[in-house]
Amino acid sequence: MSDSGKIWDGRKFSDVGVVDCHVHIFGSSREMAVPRFPHPEQPASLVNVEELGNALGIQRYVLTQPSFLGFDNTLILDTILARPSDLRGVVWLDPAQDPAAIEALAAKGVAGLRFPLKYASNLPDWSAYEDIFMAAARHGIHVELGLTGQYLVDAMHKILDHSANVVIAHLGMFDAELGPDRDPAFDAVLEAAQSRRVWMKLSAPYRSSEIFANRACQRILERIGAERTVWGSDWPHVGPKLDRQTTYAQTLRWLLKTVTVDATRRQIFVTSPQELYRFGCQDKTT
Repeated sequence: MSDSGKIWDGRKFSDVGVVDCHVHIFGSSREMAVPRFPHPEQPASLVNVEELGNALGIQRYVLTQPSFLGFDNTLILDTILARPSDLRGVVWLDPAQDPAAIEALAAKGVAGLRFPLKYASNLPDWSAYEDIFMAAARHGIHVELGLTGQYLVDAMHKILDHSANVVIAHLGMFDAELGPDRDPAFDAVLEAAQSRRVWMKLSAPYRSSEIFANRACQRILERIGAERTVWGSDWPHVGPKLDRQTTYAQTLRWLLKTVTVDATRRQIFVTSPQELYRFGCQDKTT
């Protein structure tokens, strides 16, 4: 049996396009004139992640702008251009960006705007992005948040107020110390998701204990449903005790162990990503 057949217990969905909704690509820090923390020295390319993902039945990828590349989305846009039917992008925009550019970005395969603010010294002035959020909503582009606590809750409501949909990475960004049952921000996110305009990425379970990750996944599926959840590997897994070669399959096995019903798996791995990232809609936007 192939690696793909083994990891899916012999049942493959790859005939309809399994999507990895959270991967990062970047060059080496040695190629940067002024590398930004925490830019790894080892590069990570689409070819590298496909060597891992394709062997496991993954066919499509969402390229997510890393925080250390800032507003330079060139690599993502150039990579999508070569394979627009299988790739989508989530980019980070300067607040000075002309909102009129959003339509062109959508046509180029951009499905989301990202705010990876883990290393930010200051939060953005969200009011500076109001026109961008409204333009994103008009063109079916969501806004992905990488914040925690009350910062996450406040930003989420700000974006929802401007009609854009919200995606929250990494199991809702619950506090890894408090856990998903004691973090009030996580409760607030689940409550806001009843609007059906908040989506979750079931990604990066290694941010916390396995018990917490499993519980967060359970609560997300109970409150939000598989219809607005997707899976992402978070490759190349930059961090201590993580390995870009072995952690990839582990993140997939974790979710397959947690979610055992085939219909729910298909929704998370195939159907929900098709809707959120507009796979199959590229011809309509170009």
